[in-house]
Amino acid sequence: MTTSKSPDACETKDDVRAEIDRVDQALLALFAERHQYVTRMAQIKTDPHEAHDPVRIEAVIARVRDRSLALDLDEDQAELVWRTLIDWNINYEKGIIAARRR
Repeated sequence: MTTSKSPDACETKDDVRAEIDRVDQALLALFAERHQYVTRMAQIKTDPHEAHDPVRIEAVIARVRDRSLALDLDEDQAELVWRTLIDWNINYEKGIIAARRR
């Protein structure tokens, strides 16, 4: 098991890169878990138009922006990442729903 270092404890570029790689692996695992829920949502929805819910999208983005500020993360950067993720998920859900309806 690899122990993590705080950013301030990293003394070399290799130290920083190792920590970024560790965080990236954790993010991938979380994205994979999230994807399982998106897949399940697509199985539950019955119409491809259900995949795009503007009210829900804006509520999620508002929450992401608020939480980003609390974490000292640029809220514009977080919003961009989430909007990209949401757009991909909408297209993914639509594809699954449409294929099931054929």
